[in-house]
Amino acid sequence: MLLISEPQMRNDLCILLVENNYYHVLLTNQEELLHVLKENKFAIVLIDCGSVYVYGARIISKIKVVCQHVRIIFFCNKAHLCDSQHRDLIKDILTIGVYACILVPFNDWEVLSMITYHSRLEKMQ
Repeated sequence: MLLISEPQMRNDLCILLVENNYYHVLLTNQEELLHVLKENKFAIVLIDCGSVYVYGARIISKIKVVCQHVRIIFFCNKAHLCDSQHRDLIKDILTIGVYACILVPFNDWEVLSMITYHSRLEKMQ
């Protein structure tokens, strides 16, 4: 599942997932994300710092409450690391707990290795 606010990153991730035969669901807001999580057992949520900034760090907690076994991969633009308010937000969500944090711009292998590793774990369980 993807909740990515930045259009170019969203497009790049969708293309990457399709090219590598990963099914994905593109969501537009927090309510839709939480509803879909309640209805289905999704293993991975891809979310960017823009979405967390819009909905607040509590979105990570809400995701974990709705789906305990979800893995959250967080994307943050390197340029945002200069802003202290943004760094505090990132620190808050990392404290809550995410599976991985990937800095943008990213290499395809970074995303694919996180998804592939988790997919293998799911099959083993």
